[in-house]
Formats: sequence, structure tokens, C-alpha cells
Amino acid sequence: MRRKVGIVLLLVLVIALFVGGCTPEPEAGPEPGDERQVSGTITYGMTGDPVIFNPILYTDSPSSFVISRVYSGLVRANENLEMVGDIAKSWEFSEDGLVWTFHLRDDVRFHDGEPLTSEDVKYTYEAILHPDYTGIRATNFKAVDHIEAPDPYTVVFYLKEPFAPMLTYLSYGILPKHIFEQTSIKDMKENPANMEPIGTGPYKFVEWQRGQHLILEANEDYYGEGPYIEQVIIKFYQDEQVMLAALEKGDIDYMGSIPPDDIDRVKSEHSDRLEFVEFPTNGYTYIGLKQTHPILSDVNVRKALMYGLNRQGIVDDILQGYGTVMNSNIAPVSWAYAEGELETYGYNPEKAKQLLEEAGWVEGPDGIRVKDGQRLSFTLLTDSGSKMYESIIMIAQEDWENIGVEMKPEFLEWSVLCSQYLDVAQFEAYMLGWSLGLDPDFYIFFHSDSGVDEEGNLVGFNDVEFSNPELDELLERGRREMDQEERRKIYWEAQKIVNDQLPYVFLYTRNNVAAMDKKVKGVIWSTLGPVFPELWYIEEN
Repeated sequence: MRRKVGIVLLLVLVIALFVGGCTPEPEAGPEPGDERQVSGTITYGMTGDPVIFNPILYTDSPSSFVISRVYSGLVRANENLEMVGDIAKSWEFSEDGLVWTFHLRDDVRFHDGEPLTSEDVKYTYEAILHPDYTGIRATNFKAVDHIEAPDPYTVVFYLKEPFAPMLTYLSYGILPKHIFEQTSIKDMKENPANMEPIGTGPYKFVEWQRGQHLILEANEDYYGEGPYIEQVIIKFYQDEQVMLAALEKGDIDYMGSIPPDDIDRVKSEHSDRLEFVEFPTNGYTYIGLKQTHPILSDVNVRKALMYGLNRQGIVDDILQGYGTVMNSNIAPVSWAYAEGELETYGYNPEKAKQLLEEAGWVEGPDGIRVKDGQRLSFTLLTDSGSKMYESIIMIAQEDWENIGVEMKPEFLEWSVLCSQYLDVAQFEAYMLGWSLGLDPDFYIFFHSDSGVDEEGNLVGFNDVEFSNPELDELLERGRREMDQEERRKIYWEAQKIVNDQLPYVFLYTRNNVAAMDKKVKGVIWSTLGPVFPELWYIEEN
């Protein structure tokens, strides 16, 4: 998920789910005698407005948060990081793994009252496969040959070759065909339902006032258990500190990541009202470097940026130790993490200077290096809503200036940063974070086919336009290989290439400390954060 790091679950290898062919829905209802009523309001805070409420077009975490409550997918992850049925009540697959058959619930209705059928599922995934699709998820379904809907509650996916991450990519919310077929696939972004979504999830969209708040209400016709909280309010704040002040005043009930500098104080002052839970993130913060840039295209320059930045100091001082330095693109919580196999790029300004000298960059009169009359200078973009990002960028600016590199930061409002720069791959460098998915497959991030196409459109998340034929081949093999140990070896080798070539300056993976108001009961915590919000309820004093 793009950029403003949210919580997306991981660690489920599809091969582990092959045993038995299907998984029942979660058992997480009220205990005997625990009669929950639909009541109350839960209020969240965010530092950036959503961009688009379309499950196959969004790229940002604020949009994802709303989509996850308004829409439902075929499957989803439970608190044990296992894939379980959502709209799909069961599924099976052929022995060769090329035919996947999903059996749908027959009691699912969209918020406008129309029933959800196999035609809606077929429409959603065929839209991703369509040549005119303008989103970034097509590369996740290259193995799909075609989809059939033999009856209203059966969907069959036919694959061209085995595809290990298949099940984890079938959690996208299902679009209402009767609404979206009114516009062409090419013009899907123009459909009004992108701004006033109609899904089948536990909550219905009510209103959105940009920069102020967004309101959802309980779906009384939800097919599953719950929802028990009557209303969801999301309030938007200019930065994390303003949002933290709102949490401390009681204006919001949940904050997914308290700024590290404030954790001890907030725990001490508000433990009577708030519950605190620490969990690792399946993701990382990074600085993306445009590989076609005349300066950043040089791997020695990129390595100098890694050696020349005190990343451990950032973890110790800015994160207060709530994090781990990253050296490649798979987080330590993953079974595919190449522990002990990667270059660590410890802070070494002299090594950085040596690499720049070898690359022909000599010190200029003002200390900034030059080569052939060009200054070693680039612009770095980021979200204006994060004081922590601002602090890190100031450190990077100073550290890099000490080795003769000029980095010019530019802070942009979230929706502007996404729509005008990142989603169209127009930048020199940027700093943000990735929230990763359920499988170590990173084809969509670094495969050549996930970059910018011949028409200049970004077709995946490879906005830095990294290209490496050896990595491409490994990522293709990783998708076809169904044995976990063999996949592990493949992704270890793939990480080594990323670690050596450095399309990003890798920074850190965080441990989040979340705060939840104790009036919210029944919260189900996974190792990576809270799940199943429709099962939570409010206990008013």
C-alpha cells in the first residue's frame, strides 16, 4: 500500500493454505451472556485526506482505511495471519493449481440493496485484467488467463501457470457491477461512486468534508456478525502532534502510532483511559531514488548516500529505539527475510566520500561536489503532515551535506504528493513508507514491468523505474514456485540484488505503539495491529 504507512497483514504463505482447500470464517463472536447492542461512536484521527474510494484504484492508506470498512473481498486475513473467507464461504483448487473455484455467500447485498453475485466478482477482477485499466494492480494477476461465473454464487479463476501468492491477492473489495459498468474501464476514475462508495462491508459511507471529517454508519443489512459500533468518524489533522493532542483531550479514540518521543509521557499520563499495544510493522520507511535521474542513476552515488547517513542514529534518537535499521525491502517479521545475508551499510562518511571521488564527484567551492559542471544536488519530496519525517529529513540533509551532497527538501500536502508526483512517477527522490502485504512477492515494487510503460503511465509501484534482468527473472520464478523453502531461497537472492543496487535509501522498520480508548471493547489484536472492527463494541461509562 502506498506511502502513508498503514497496517496490512502478512506472513501467510499460500502453500500452507492448500491443506484442505478452504478456511472457515473466524469465530470471534460475543461470549454467552454478552449481548452486544449496536450503539456508540468510535473516532479516529488521520493526517491526510483519502484520495479515492475504489478498491482496485487506490494507492494510499487513508483511502484503504475507508475501503476496508465499506467494501468486502472474497477473503481476508484473521488475527492469526491466516486467510479466511469473507464473501467466499469456501474454495477449492485443482491439483495442478491452475483452477481456483470460489463459492460465494448468497446473503450479501450492496448498500443500495442490490445483491452481490459472481458477476460482480468477475467484473471486478476482469476490470484489473482489462487493457484499459489505469490502476497499478494488473501485474498481480498476470497469471490469470480468464474468469468464469457459471452460476450466481460460483466464480472460477483459470490460471496460465501456478501462482503462489494467488489467495492473498483476492482480498480486494468487490465493486458493484451495476454501478461501475456505466463508465468504461478507461474512465473508471470518473465514476461518482469513487467519491461516494457503495460496497457490501459492515459500514456505509455517509459524508466526507475534506480536511475536516468523514462519517460512516453501521450497515444494518451486513451479512456477517456485527457491526456493533453505530458510527465511525474520521477526523483529519494537519500533523501527528495535533492529532496526538486530540487523542489526549479525548477527541479521538484510537491512534495507530504514537510519536516515539511522546510514548512514555502519554503512557504515564493517560493509562487510566487508554490501552497501549506495541506491535512490529510489516513495512519500512525509505527514500526512493529515481533510477533515470542523471545523478541518482549511478549506483556508487546511491551507496554513498547509504554510507553517508547515520540510520542507526535515526532509530536511536528519532524513533527512541522503537525500530530496526533496514538494508533491503523485506521486513524482519517475514519468513522470507534474508537475515545475515545483506550488506549493512553502517555509517561511514569517509567510505561515502571515497565512493563519490571514485565516481568523479569532486568538492566544489561551497563544499557541494561537482562533476562536469553539474552540482551533486537533488530535490526530495515528502508528506507535510509528519513532524517525524521532517526531523529525519533534516538529519539526512546535514549528513549528506557533510559528504558534499545537496538535498533540497520539499513538503507537500498528501493528496497533491500522490496525485501530482508519485502516482505519475514525476520526481527526483521522495521519502515515505510502504505497508507490505501477505506474501513476500515484490514483483509490483521492483520488476521492470511494474514501472512506467511506453505511454508514460505508472503500471505498478516501481515508480523509481528500477530495472534489473536478473531480479526480474527471480521475481518471476518466485511467483511460480510453490515450495516454501525454494521460495525462501529465491527471495533471499532477490533481496541481495536490491541490497546491492539500492533503488532506495532504506531507513528503518518501526515498532508501533497504538493507543485505544478503553471504552472500545472486543478489540481483536493480531501481531500487527487490530482486526475485525465490525466485532468491536462501545461500553459507555
